[in-house]
Amino acid sequence: MTERSFQFLLSLTILCSCGFSKKVQSELSYSDTLIAKPILFAEGIISTKENSEFNLTFTNDGKTVYFTRRVGSEKQKIYFSSFENKQWTAPNIASFSTDRDETPFITPNGKTLYFGSQRPIPTTQSKGNFDMNIWKTDWNDGKWSEPTPLSEMINHVQIEKEEWPSSNENAIYTSDGIHFYFATIMRGTKSVEMYKTKLVKEEFTNPIKVDGLFDNDTYWKSTPVISPDGNYLIFNCYENIDGKGGEDIYVSKKKDSGWSKAKNIGDLINTTSEEAGAQFSRDGKYFFFSREIKEKPEKDGVWSIYYIETKYLLFETLFNN
Repeated sequence: MTERSFQFLLSLTILCSCGFSKKVQSELSYSDTLIAKPILFAEGIISTKENSEFNLTFTNDGKTVYFTRRVGSEKQKIYFSSFENKQWTAPNIASFSTDRDETPFITPNGKTLYFGSQRPIPTTQSKGNFDMNIWKTDWNDGKWSEPTPLSEMINHVQIEKEEWPSSNENAIYTSDGIHFYFATIMRGTKSVEMYKTKLVKEEFTNPIKVDGLFDNDTYWKSTPVISPDGNYLIFNCYENIDGKGGEDIYVSKKKDSGWSKAKNIGDLINTTSEEAGAQFSRDGKYFFFSREIKEKPEKDGVWSIYYIETKYLLFETLFNN
């Protein structure tokens, strides 16, 4: 998410109870009422009026959330909060978040957290105007390890005179720990595209572009996620001809040959404001996204996280029409 577009410490006891190795055993309930229309997620605690919040991920038990927060003009960082006694605790900055960091994602086994960061890669100096790359940290002995950057197969450090968003990587996603999706402008191309790669013996394979989502292949596409049932690919698309305004969220259905033509996710989610950063709760019950609200059209607005029960999005009906 661009500057324009999207723009430890709790006790060790709490951290160790976050369920990094435990999967959701039963349906989670983050609200005592049905949520048929999007509402702010943990209003006043996680989604605030003063700060920008976007792009979240949950631990496997669904009881701890990591998300991005930007406070004023400070660099955004990754925060976490725990669900206790039917409410979310006051967020704290994650131990590994020490630079401009964003878009956290925890793998299905709960052992690795990937995130985008502006921190320099020790072995390669960026010579471009703005560069982010994907880093990872592992959960060992009740804490997150020192982050390390992904290989050059994923991260493309900007060369001299290269400008954002070329060779800029800030998010990666996997539903099984083997097949990964991410987005970037590959050097020499002109559009932000989604790519898929595999993790084989701790090494990523050569990324392959995800084709066929639109007839017009020049639309910028980013931040892909897959629904927990594996049937839908959800992602951001910028200034699509059938969009509601700026950045919107689109969905594609799984086919034997890949992914179908994508469709606008619908008016429940997309508005004349900008929407981005889709994600699901671990059990698939809830759908999350971020929306920017502007006080003045010419200035950056404030992003907040919203959520709705997934069943009200009517994905199947969307593709039957």
